[in-house]
Amino acid sequence: RMITLSPSSKQEMLDVGFREDHIEVVPPGVDSRFSPGGSRSEVPLVVGVGRLVPVKRFDRLIRAVVTARRSAPDLELLLVGTGPDRTALEDLVTSLDATAYVRFAGRVSDDELVDIYRSAWAVASSSVREGWGMTLTEAAACATPSVATRIPGHVDAIAEGRSGLLADSDADLAR
Repeated sequence: RMITLSPSSKQEMLDVGFREDHIEVVPPGVDSRFSPGGSRSEVPLVVGVGRLVPVKRFDRLIRAVVTARRSAPDLELLLVGTGPDRTALEDLVTSLDATAYVRFAGRVSDDELVDIYRSAWAVASSSVREGWGMTLTEAAACATPSVATRIPGHVDAIAEGRSGLLADSDADLAR
């Protein structure tokens, strides 16, 4: 028997030949510390959380925020996490002249993460592959909406139009 986190992940397993009667979907839970509270940032704040690795495509998120600032000039981006792509992402931010409004928090404690989710106007994920969008689920538990790429995992983690929006392109992500 196999256990997976989401219906879309189950479908991917079926597509490669696993037997349906051998797959169970068990959605992840969220720690009770992820709850509404605190206060939103005074300026529009988008938060991206995760390992700074190629599959997460934080470069797309940075570019989307640069584009979105044309409509929302006070918009800021905070990236939470560590990983091998950090230097390249910092270089990208510098090349886009975005150092004044794109920040890197690095690794934070669980309590700090809750406060960050609560302060965000939106949590965003531009990942190209996820089994489940756990950061989106944690944000939703903190009453913070999400904007994410329309991929398996994200489509399960977001109740589209209720807890967030799904983007079909980089232009949608910026919009």
